Amino acid sequence: MSLISLDRLKRATRTLGFRLGAWHMGIFLAGSILVLTLAYLGFSSSLQSEDRGEILAELSEQSAIYKASGLAGMRSDAAQSGGTSVADGFFIGIRYGNGESAVISPIRPGLTYDINALGRPAIPGKIRWDMLPAGDEEEDRLEVASELLPDGAILQVGRDTSSREEVLEDFRNKAALILIPAALLAILGGALLTRRVLAPLHRLADTVRNIEGGEMRARVSVTGTGDELDDLGRLFNRMLNKISSLVDGMRNALDNVAHDLRTPMTRLRAVAETALLPEKTPADRAEALSDCLEESDKVLALLKALMDISEAETGTMRLTREHSDLRRLMKETAEVYRYPAEAKNIRILLNDGPGQEINCDRARVRQAIANLLDNAVKYTPSGGEVRLDLREEGKEVLLTVADNGPGVPVEDLAHIWERLYRGDQSRSEKGLGLGLSLVRAVMKAHGGSAQVTSSPAGAAFTLRFPGSSHSTAG
Repeated sequence: MSLISLDRLKRATRTLGFRLGAWHMGIFLAGSILVLTLAYLGFSSSLQSEDRGEILAELSEQSAIYKASGLAGMRSDAAQSGGTSVADGFFIGIRYGNGESAVISPIRPGLTYDINALGRPAIPGKIRWDMLPAGDEEEDRLEVASELLPDGAILQVGRDTSSREEVLEDFRNKAALILIPAALLAILGGALLTRRVLAPLHRLADTVRNIEGGEMRARVSVTGTGDELDDLGRLFNRMLNKISSLVDGMRNALDNVAHDLRTPMTRLRAVAETALLPEKTPADRAEALSDCLEESDKVLALLKALMDISEAETGTMRLTREHSDLRRLMKETAEVYRYPAEAKNIRILLNDGPGQEINCDRARVRQAIANLLDNAVKYTPSGGEVRLDLREEGKEVLLTVADNGPGVPVEDLAHIWERLYRGDQSRSEKGLGLGLSLVRAVMKAHGGSAQVTSSPAGAAFTLRFPGSSHSTAG
């Protein structure tokens, strides 16, 4: 056999399919052998019990004859029976304490038996069992029962086991023949099992190869059986869909970042180039540096917001949790926006009620509330109002920021939580398009959620905080 063939054989034996088939064949054959072995032992025990029952019956009969008429009676009975015991295959012998012994009925004439080699029963009435070779023939064996008689003599009755051994040998031969089709069935079953079990894994591997080849929309085909391998295929498809959506999101985010960074970076370069002109005075250069700082702050704010959102979405955002009064946080944040709201003739209204204590990161929660208030004040027309409401709903605490502005367009509702998304009506307002994404990320980090409802009469954003919150005195 060539080295290449040996190498292929070694690789084949290391495959999962080969191991599964080998395990199936081994377990099936081991089970078959175990069943046949148990059947053999049971059958052998049954034959032995039957033989011993007949030996004990003969022993009991000979013991009664000896007790009634001694050795002479036993010889007379054997002679009168016409060799019945011989025909039945029984050996009958007796041994005395002085070493003398007598064979009343040999199994076959011409065979000699060393009955003195048999053990001695310990007490009268206690049966002792021994195996006695019959002459020089190893296959001729006697199973002998010995009984201690009242006068000290030992009565021995045995039977040839050759017929029993012939039956058991025939059983063993047939069992060996049974194992041959069992082995073939084990191999066939192992091959079918391997093919059935590994088929979903092969489909999974084919899908991965297709994706590596550039078919990013390739998915694992599921059979609908509902078993674990089918579940694996569905989970893998969901993972691929999630990865695909994340890749698309990253691509869109990078496009938006490039778009939103282009303007401040272009301005920053233009201001710097203008400041370097020879005719510019120190005052002009100082003003240019101030503009550069302002533009760099915008870029840093954009990048920091993106980092915060990424940390929250990946579960790595660090939160400094402490028990806080959510109503107080809401009031403090509203006070910050009261002056910009008054400048636009907008009223900020808060509902009265007891405080609501939650376990949260105060700075992050203030940031989320501030982003919602900033949007509400930004899009509410002059003379409008912004309402902040806090209430309990089951085990959750709900904080709602509502306005009576134009609301969110229906086509934008599914996208407003996305990074850097800015609807048409928001293009005219300053902003990075990250406020609502950060709100949702902060709520996700706290184990809560953010929701929005909108109508032509205004929009309402609701933050749902989980946990065992409780009311405190306001």
